[in-house]
Amino acid sequence: MPISALVITLSDEPSARARACRSLAAEAALSLGPPSGSRLPAIAETATLVAGEELVERVLCTDGVDFVDVVSVDFSDLEP
Repeated sequence: MPISALVITLSDEPSARARACRSLAAEAALSLGPPSGSRLPAIAETATLVAGEELVERVLCTDGVDFVDVVSVDFSDLEP
């Protein structure tokens, strides 16, 4: 199961930031950490690498999300 560490940059606009946080909290594959300014740490757990890529794309397209940094991806438990 691929596990990805993400840093999500949220909008500076308070209502857009709140919408983004609600949308991101609804993503079952995401575990969110406490925000630090406009940055929101997250862990993504997906069944496949492709599902992880699709999740990052969805997060990036979320209203109120300005950017997504993929810090690391561990897929060592997948067969070659």
